[in-house]
Amino acid sequence: MDFRVAAVIPFVMAALATSAVEAADAVAGSKLAVERCAKCHGPGGRGDGAGLQKLDVDVKPVDWTDRGLMAKLTDDHIATIIRDGGKAVGKSKVMPTYREKLSDAQIADLVAYIRSLAR
Repeated sequence: MDFRVAAVIPFVMAALATSAVEAADAVAGSKLAVERCAKCHGPGGRGDGAGLQKLDVDVKPVDWTDRGLMAKLTDDHIATIIRDGGKAVGKSKVMPTYREKLSDAQIADLVAYIRSLAR
């Protein structure tokens, strides 16, 4: 492969990932968050869900409204956590995997919604 082409590939992949989230539907993501995430992440995404009391939680869920924290996470990292669970990225094993339960488009919608909370 030509070195110039190989050097551009990471930038093209990042642009495609970014545009996938930009094309995602945050409103649809908010509905999924209510159904799938609110029991732990809370109704406002602050990591204060009532369901945490029933779980043996080793780490509090991420506060999606924390701009500083969320700025450190890439869209791909957030999508990986949703798709593969917390354990896959060295986070809480309580965070389940949604690989078999949500499509890539639904995961992108969730990422768009999560991003909207930290603006």
